[in-house]
Amino acid sequence: MFKSLFKRKDKPLKNHVEFCISNLSFGSADAYDELTGREDVIIEEAGCTSHCETCDSCLFAIVNSEIVKADTSEELLQMIEEKMKENILVG
Repeated sequence: MFKSLFKRKDKPLKNHVEFCISNLSFGSADAYDELTGREDVIIEEAGCTSHCETCDSCLFAIVNSEIVKADTSEELLQMIEEKMKENILVG
């Protein structure tokens, strides 16, 4: 039983990117669209991420449980890419 719990999985790990539905309508949808279809990313859309103050002030996404903020969709995509590269488990 214990051997199966610790057995190495052949599935590669993936980055997790979460977008707030409200923030998608404010402009982060372009970054969302760029990430859609990539094999190394799991994208989740949340009704609300409980980061309302951030949502009102800028574009943002949650990458591997860390908030990434930007003023434009292009900057947001760049920040998401940088944050994903920092993830040593997925690299």
